[in-house]
Amino acid sequence: METNQYMDMFLDESHEHLQSLNDGLLGLEDNAEDLSILNEIFRNAHTLKGMSATMGYNKIAELTHEMEDVLDMLRKEQLAVTGDIIDTLFKCIDSLEQMINNVANGDPEDLIDVSDLVAKLTAIMRGEGAPAAPKAEASTEEPAAKVATTTPAVVSADVPVDLSDTEKSVISEAEKRGMHGIYLKVTLAESCLLKSARSYMVMNALEELGEVIRTIPTAEDLEQENFERSFEVILITASEEEQIHDAVVGISEIETAETQVIKFGGTPAPQPEVKAAPVVEQKSTAPATAPAPAPATKPSAPANKPAAQSGGQSAAAQQKKSHAGQSVRVDIEKLDTLMNLMGELVINKVRLEQIGQTHRLSELTETLEQMDRVTTDLQNIVMKVRMVPVSQVFNRFPRMVRDVTKELNKEINLTIEGEDTELDRTVIDEIGDPIMHLLRNSLDHGIEMPDEREAKGKPRIGEVGLIARHEGNNVVIMVTDDGKGIDADVIRRKAVEKGLYTQDEVDSMDDADAVRIVFLPGFSTAEKISDISGRGVGMDVVKSKIESLSGQVDVETHINEGSIFKIKLPLTLAIIQAMLVQVQAEMYAIPLASIDSTLSIQPSDISTVQNNEVIVLRGEIIPIIRMEESLMVPHVHDTKELFVVVVHAGDSKAGIVVDKLIGQQEIVIKTLGNLFMGLKMFSGATVLGDGRVALILDVATMLN
Repeated sequence: METNQYMDMFLDESHEHLQSLNDGLLGLEDNAEDLSILNEIFRNAHTLKGMSATMGYNKIAELTHEMEDVLDMLRKEQLAVTGDIIDTLFKCIDSLEQMINNVANGDPEDLIDVSDLVAKLTAIMRGEGAPAAPKAEASTEEPAAKVATTTPAVVSADVPVDLSDTEKSVISEAEKRGMHGIYLKVTLAESCLLKSARSYMVMNALEELGEVIRTIPTAEDLEQENFERSFEVILITASEEEQIHDAVVGISEIETAETQVIKFGGTPAPQPEVKAAPVVEQKSTAPATAPAPAPATKPSAPANKPAAQSGGQSAAAQQKKSHAGQSVRVDIEKLDTLMNLMGELVINKVRLEQIGQTHRLSELTETLEQMDRVTTDLQNIVMKVRMVPVSQVFNRFPRMVRDVTKELNKEINLTIEGEDTELDRTVIDEIGDPIMHLLRNSLDHGIEMPDEREAKGKPRIGEVGLIARHEGNNVVIMVTDDGKGIDADVIRRKAVEKGLYTQDEVDSMDDADAVRIVFLPGFSTAEKISDISGRGVGMDVVKSKIESLSGQVDVETHINEGSIFKIKLPLTLAIIQAMLVQVQAEMYAIPLASIDSTLSIQPSDISTVQNNEVIVLRGEIIPIIRMEESLMVPHVHDTKELFVVVVHAGDSKAGIVVDKLIGQQEIVIKTLGNLFMGLKMFSGATVLGDGRVALILDVATMLN
C-alpha cells in the first residue's frame, strides 16, 4: 500500500494526539478520580495505535497497545492511579515522540529501544506479582466473576457467533442495568483502500455509544488488515439499535451494517443447570448510501451512571466531529503564496490610486474607493487565516514545568492566561525556544526551594505565570514568577568579573539598566552549570531571536517579590503601516509602530552636547541621526526646513532628520535576499505604487 500520500497527515495528527496525551496525563495527575480524563487519554492512545498500525509502524503501535491496556485497566478501576504509573506513561509519550520524529526525518522507528517500557507496562498490569488478566477479556473480568456461576454457556442457532460464558454473563449483567447486547456485522465497500482505518473509525464510533466486548477477527487483525471486507462486533450499550446502525453507516466506505439485538429472557437463575435462551431481534440490512433516519426521540436512558456517561460522550463526540468538519488543513507554503499575491494586489492598488490622482480621473477614483474596501477586507481575511493561537506554543510548557519541578525538588504551579491570543504563523514558529529559555530561567534561578520560601514567609508552592495579550498592533507575552528576583548588585559584580564593564561604568547604572546586563552574550550568574540553565547562553539568544522578529524583550524585577520578563512582538511581519520619507532623491519607509511623533525644525534648533547633535522636545533631550550622513546619501541641495521623525526602540529614543515627509502608507515587506544579508540598517524593502523600491529602516539597529 502506498502510504507516502498520508505521511503528512499521520505526522500532524500524531503530534496532536501526543499533545492531548500530555495534557490528559497532567490533568489526571491532579485529579486521579476523573474518569472522563481517563476516557479521553484512552481514546487518544487508541487512535494513535490505529494510525500507526495502518501506516505500518508496528513498534509505535506495540507501545501504544501496551499503554492502552494499562489505561483500560485504570478506567475500569482494576488498577489505581499512582505516581509510578503516571511517570511510566509520560516516559512512553516521550519515546513515542522520539519515534515519530525519527519517522519524520526518514529514519527507522526502532532507533529507540522501548523494550524496557513495554516490560514495565506489563509489570504494572500484573500488579504485585499477580498474573496479568487476559487482554481479550480484561473488560469483562469483573462482571464475569459476579455472575459466572449463574450463567452457563448457551449456544443458540439464532446467534451468528458462539458466545462464551463470559460474554453471556456480561450481556446478562448489562441487561439488569437497563442495557443490552448488540451483534453487528460491518461490510466495507470494495473500493476501500484503508480497511484498517475504516475499521478503526467504526470501533471509535461504537465506543462512544457503548462498550465493545469482542471483535471477529481480533483488534490486532483489524489493525493489520488481516480480514476480507467484513468484520463482526459484539457490544453492550444503552443506545437503540437504530442509533448504532446509523452511526456505522454514516461512515464513508461502509457498504452495509447488519445489527441484531441480543436479549435474555428474565434474570438468570442461581442454579447452574438453568439455561437462558437468548431472544434475537433481526434488523434488515441497509446500504450506507441511504442510511435510515435517526429516531425522532431519544431512547429512554436508564437511571444509571454508565448510560449517562455514554450518552454525554456521544453528544460531545458528535459536536466535536461537526466542528472538525468545518476546518481544513492548509500547507503553510500555500498561505505564504496567498500573502505574496495579496501584497502584489496592494502594490497595484496604490499604483492605480496615484494614476487617478495624477490624471484627475474621478471615475477611476470612485472605483478605487470600492476596490480599497474589498482589498482591505481580503487582506484582513488573509491575515486571519495566517493567525494561530499562542496555545500552539504554550501547550508544550505544562509538561516541561512538571518535569523540571520534579528534577529540582521544588513545588511550582504554572498559570497560563490568554492562550487564545493570536499571532502570525511565522512568528509562532520562532518564539517557542525563547519562551522555553525564560521559563527554565524562572524555574531554576527565580523560584526558591520550598523551605527557603517558607522561611521568607512565602507559600511553599511557587507561582510561575505565562501570560499573552494584545496591545495595539502588538502581542505582549510575559513570563512572571514570585521568586527571589534579580539582585542588581550581583549583576554588577559579575559584569565586572567577566570584563564586560568597568567598575565605574556599572556604578553609574541604575538598577533597571544593571539588570538588563543579563541579556549580554556569555553572561550568567549561575555558580554551577546544570541542564536546566546557567550555561551562559540563553538570555542573549532570547534577545537576538526576539529582535530578529522585530520585537523587544525587557525585564522588571524586585528583590524577594519576583521578576517579569516581557516580550513584545508585532502581530504580523508581512504587511505593515509605514511612514514614507525622502532624503535628497532617495525614498525610505519607517514602520509606524516605531514612530512617536514628527515635527519640523530649523537648523538653528539643533544643539551640540558632548560632540553629539541633539534637540529638545518637551523638555526631553533627544539625540538626532542625520539620515544623509548615516546612509551616505549624496548631498544635492540644502533645505531651510528640516523634518524630524522621533522613533523609539525599547527605552531608547532618537530623532531621524529627513528632507521631506511623504505620508503614511500600507506597505508590503519584501526580504532583501541572501545577497544583502549584511545590511543591518534595513529590515527589508517595499515596492511603491510607481514601481520604485524603498528600503525599510530597522529602527532598533539604528538606535543601538
